[in-house]
Amino acid sequence: MIDRRTLLKALGAGASVTVAGGSIVGCTNRPVGEERDPNTVRVWGIWASDAEKEAQVVEAFTEQNPDVKVEISQVPSNGQGDASSVITAVRGRTGPDVYFMDRFNGAQFASLGLLEPIDPLIEEYEGVSPEEFMSGWVKFATDELFYDGQYYGLPMDTDTRGMYVNMGLAKEAGIDPKLLDPANGPMSYDQMWEINDQFNVQDERGTYERVTWIPWDDQASLLMWAMANDVPMFSNETCHVLLDSQEMLDVATMYEGWIERLDFPRLDAFKATYQPPNAPPTQTSFFSDRQLFQITGPWGVQGQADYKPDMEYSVTHLPVPNEGDDPFTWAGGFALTMPKGASMSEAAWKFFTFYAGYEGQKIMMPQISRIPTNIETVKDPEGWNKDIAFFVELMAYAKSRPPLPVGTKLWDAMFTMQGSLNQQSDTPENLVKEAQQYVDPTMQQFCPITLPEGFGEPDPNFDISDVGTT
Repeated sequence: MIDRRTLLKALGAGASVTVAGGSIVGCTNRPVGEERDPNTVRVWGIWASDAEKEAQVVEAFTEQNPDVKVEISQVPSNGQGDASSVITAVRGRTGPDVYFMDRFNGAQFASLGLLEPIDPLIEEYEGVSPEEFMSGWVKFATDELFYDGQYYGLPMDTDTRGMYVNMGLAKEAGIDPKLLDPANGPMSYDQMWEINDQFNVQDERGTYERVTWIPWDDQASLLMWAMANDVPMFSNETCHVLLDSQEMLDVATMYEGWIERLDFPRLDAFKATYQPPNAPPTQTSFFSDRQLFQITGPWGVQGQADYKPDMEYSVTHLPVPNEGDDPFTWAGGFALTMPKGASMSEAAWKFFTFYAGYEGQKIMMPQISRIPTNIETVKDPEGWNKDIAFFVELMAYAKSRPPLPVGTKLWDAMFTMQGSLNQQSDTPENLVKEAQQYVDPTMQQFCPITLPEGFGEPDPNFDISDVGTT
């Protein structure tokens, strides 16, 4: 079954290259249906801006495997659940052997019949059970690649979320530094509102001149607050999504109260003033010293160094519902998969496990300031950029979005609800019911399925005390 909506989308592939024996040369497209060389591995790789770093992984692999030729094309995953490029390639028998894609789409693409399960390859080439082999990667990341009893890829990276603090503004406002110290745990929502009332500045017309936080900005969202409040989104027992549950209604109602308290139109106008649409990365309300807190991911560390190197800043935990609650974060990331029609050859498997395994992640992760998902790489002091150490430590508390075949619809439903709450165009009671009606009938087409065993629980194979340090 293929979502017809995706067939209407077009995706143009970027320039392709072949990397073989440590050199990079131009490559050409094969005729449709041509038999594949088992020693040639065709890859739809990482986004173009990091293609040179990916080439280093390929070169390291081909040094060890000179008989294997790796062909790279920049056709990365295109947005939330857009399967058009994969559908076209699978139907035309021109798909890659290895595909670098958004991990959250894994269960959905598998349910559409677009991906090959990797369990048979694990058993054939590794000689262990899939469960034992996959225990070498962090569990919340492998869970996103598990569907209907099988695994459909290897996780590449992850990206927890934290709250950046403009320490210059905090000191100027006289905010207690103990509240901002992550060693003291996360702040509660009440503590955030106390700071908000102390820090925010509005002129006589009510126009914002500086703000504390924006609960829907950057990586902050209604979906994030639902996860922070442990809202269940799917029932293994009934195979229904739970977007109309009392827990979801409570969070939507809380969020509605935040919108009213902050006065969304005025705050939206503030954001447009200091960070208009399509503004350069140097122009943000946070970099302009007009916003105290910014919720985003580890890539923000590099952004600070590139665009605001003179700012004194720190990173602390995301706020939590109650004082004394455990820290919370959520994580996404990318994965390697094998689309239908891939060669499934030994050469492809060698490259697959090299790239997504210890050696490949150790080359890639320090350069792109992402967090490894391979546990051996996480434990290696040279496996990641030490500037993002706080985000790596946050993995002990990371949650992930439920790996469902309706992942895109669930995402769309949550952001539609958020938009309606922001505009105050409908009530939380109506919106949670509409979200349920939008997602659950599609979910029923895939039932019965269950989330991976232990989903949402601490990873028994990952101990934060083992994280590599210099």
